[in-house]
This record gives sequence, C-alpha cells and structure tokens, in this order.
Amino acid sequence: MSCSLIRVAFAVVSLAFVCLAQRPNVLFVFADDLRADTVGAFGGADVHTPNLDALASRGTKLTQVYCQGSRHGAVCAPSRAMLMSGRMLTRAPDDLKGCKTLPEYMREAGYRTFMAGKWHNGDAALCRAFPDAGAVFRGGMCDHFQVPLCDVVDGKIVNKRLPAGHSTEHFCAATIEFIDQHCSRAGDAPFFAYLPLTAPHDPRDPPRRWLERLSALPTPSLPPNFRGQHGLNLGRMTMQVRDENLLGWPRDPDQLREQLREYRALVAHLDEQVGLVLARLDALGLLEKTLVVFTADHGLALGSHGLLGKQSLYEHSMRSPCILAGPGVPVGERDGLAYLYDLTATVLDVAGAPLTGLDGRSLWSMVRRDGAGRADLVQLYAETQRAIRRGDHKLIRYPRIDRTVLYDVAADPHELTDLAGRAEFADLRRGLEGLLKQRLAEAGDRLLWRTDEQDPVEIDLSGQRSAPDRWQPEWIRTKYWQ
Repeated sequence: MSCSLIRVAFAVVSLAFVCLAQRPNVLFVFADDLRADTVGAFGGADVHTPNLDALASRGTKLTQVYCQGSRHGAVCAPSRAMLMSGRMLTRAPDDLKGCKTLPEYMREAGYRTFMAGKWHNGDAALCRAFPDAGAVFRGGMCDHFQVPLCDVVDGKIVNKRLPAGHSTEHFCAATIEFIDQHCSRAGDAPFFAYLPLTAPHDPRDPPRRWLERLSALPTPSLPPNFRGQHGLNLGRMTMQVRDENLLGWPRDPDQLREQLREYRALVAHLDEQVGLVLARLDALGLLEKTLVVFTADHGLALGSHGLLGKQSLYEHSMRSPCILAGPGVPVGERDGLAYLYDLTATVLDVAGAPLTGLDGRSLWSMVRRDGAGRADLVQLYAETQRAIRRGDHKLIRYPRIDRTVLYDVAADPHELTDLAGRAEFADLRRGLEGLLKQRLAEAGDRLLWRTDEQDPVEIDLSGQRSAPDRWQPEWIRTKYWQ
C-alpha cells in the first residue's frame, strides 16, 4: 500500500473514532403505567417529582406522545415490543420474533448495550436484544418487594434470585453499577443503557417512608372526569380485566383517594431512584455527554371515566410523559403528535444508525423546532376500540356496540363532551371516520366497522368483583378487599 493510501486510510479511521467519541451515551428510562399528569412537569398537582422536573427544565418536554394500543389487556407487552422494534402494533409481535431490536441496531453502530429492569417480551428476545444485562425481571407484574431477578451473561440467563428490597431500587442500582464499570474502561465506546421499571404499576405498594413523607401533602383530588362507573360498555377486555378489580364497582371515592396517594408515593420513590442514576452520571462527568430519554409505556385511568386501568383509548390511558435532555437538546416544550415507537428512530438517529425497517420517525427535527409532529395518529385496542387523532380532535369507534364518540381534546382534555351527534360537527366526523378506515387498512387491521355480534351498549357492574390477584400484598388485600 502506498504512503498516500495509508494516510487516507488512517484519516478515515481517525474520523470514525472522532465521530464515535462525539456521539452521546444514551440512558433510556421507561416507567410502567405512569400517567402524565402525576409528574409535576406535566401538570401534576400535589406530587413529588423534583428530579424529573429538573430533567424537564434542562431539556425538551414532548407533550403528545402516545402508545399506539394493544392486542390484549397487558398493554405493556406490545408497548415494549413497539419500542424495541420501532414498528407499529400490527408489525410488532409481543415476542419480537422476526424483529431486529433497538439494542441490536445500537451495537452495530458501535454502542455498548445494557439493560436492568422489566422485560415482558420473552426469553429468546431478551438474550438476543441484551446479551449482557443485570437485575432483569422477566414478566408483566410482581409484588415490588418480591421481584424474581436474573442476569444475562453472554446471551445466557444466569443467577436467578429473589432478593430483598424494592424493584425500583434493584433496577436503578444495577444501572449505576453498569455506569461505574463503563466509566472504568478507558477509551470505551458510548453506551446505550435501557432502564425499564415496574413502577408505578400496581401493587400500589411503595416503601412506607414515602407514604409517610407524602402524608404532608394534601389528599389527592378525584380526577375531573371521575365516575362511579363508566356506563358505556367498552367490552370485557376493558371492563373486566385484572386492573379494574383493584376497587369495587361503583368506585368508592374515599378508597380511590387512598389509592391515588399510594400511587403518587410510588412515583415519588421512582423519582428518587432515577435521580440517583442521574446524580451518578453527573458525578462521573457523563451527564453532559448522555442523552437521557424518560417516558412510560402508557398512562393509567386511576378513576377517570370510572376506569382504573390502561385498557382504553382515552387520553389518560394512552398518553405518556416524555422528556429528552442532553447534548443538542434545546430547553422547551413541543406539542407535535408522536408515537412512543418514534423514540426508537430518534435514538438511532443520534447513534448515526440507518433508519431502515422502521415505522417510527425520528423526532429530532421537531425537537429542534424546524419540523412538525405527525399529521395524525391511529390507535387500536383489542377487538373493541379504534381511534384516530388529527389536530385537536379525536374520534373513537366501538364496533361491538356500534357507537362513535368525538372529542376536542384541546378544549376538553378530560374528554367529557361527546360531539359526535352534533350537526355542526357532521363533516368533521365523516372526514375522521374516512381517515380512520384508511389508516386501519394501511396498518393491516381487519376489524369490522360494525361487528356481526353486538354487545349491550351500556353495562352495570355493581357488586361484581373477584378475589385479589396473587401479587397483592396482605395489607392491600385487607384494606381494599375486606
């Protein structure tokens, strides 16, 4: 090889290392069942989230980021599958079979990958996506103080254990340990650390100290759209799933306030532990070199519309709080429409990885003010609900009861006033119905506009309640079932 060719080759390799060094680390924190308005930065009242609020104050808040929906009641599994694959619901199987995952793309781009936390997409996908992981919970939910953990080493599941302590503390401590190890490696590649938490998913069982600390705050108010029952029949996969069994029907306002207090204590504890991870990055001089993404798999009803869970297409259940902070992220707020799986493309964009095989779109142009969000969003839930959002308006279709509802979510954020039957909104309704049918066809969804088998339009569930699930600790069983 000639000297000139050697110099060119050396220059190319040197440039590659410079580019690698300039790319930020990525810390992706993924909460579980976190309703947006229970975080102070997203309008939460009488909450305690100082670390998340501080993160938002130095970065960009994305105020209209949504889960696209679910095939079944365990919404967190498909939500995580969509995030890991960057694909829409109809192209992202729960077990991620046939899907290349975000960490696989990141490793190809020169990143070292790690995860600690909840994995709800099967062992085969776990070992392929994260051949190195610590403090992993393989499942959908658990008692926070009895969480079964394992590690993944060289693509094999090892060190199964049932340690004492709270799930959030285990996951955050393992992430801090990874950061320490990474920092000790001179000349190491940038890292991608995935921290999917189980909190604030029920059981609503925070450390007692946080219940005591939050007792100084006012008792949480009921949501403005609280009802004792929903009334409209949203189908068995919404009305009678496990989440809805956490209180009896009709909902008792005093018991709901207690659960709201316990939920907020879980969020406060989450905030504390995530704050420890961020503090460790700062102490090691890595915080300014790390893109931090904080969001959640979806929201939660918590009494809104008489519901408790996430098995509906209302704003409270599908919208997630979302914060980006770090190198190149301006301070501000963006209200463009986006899916959670758009964050997959956004992270890959930062890594310099090709955005191929994805349904997600990078949000960097929106974050940097020179681009807009999506023109519309389509949402799907089980065989009972379909929705379209365009601009300020959202139309929800219920095929099994032949009903359509229409909301102006800007003027009516709690979705209290149905506009579907009003003559002045007839053209808008027809336009959104046509767009919804088009988007569903594009997604490969085959649910009929009106199913052959129809359910009763309304439902009364008074007195219908089953025994508590096996994950609820004894004090919750006693308090809310006896």
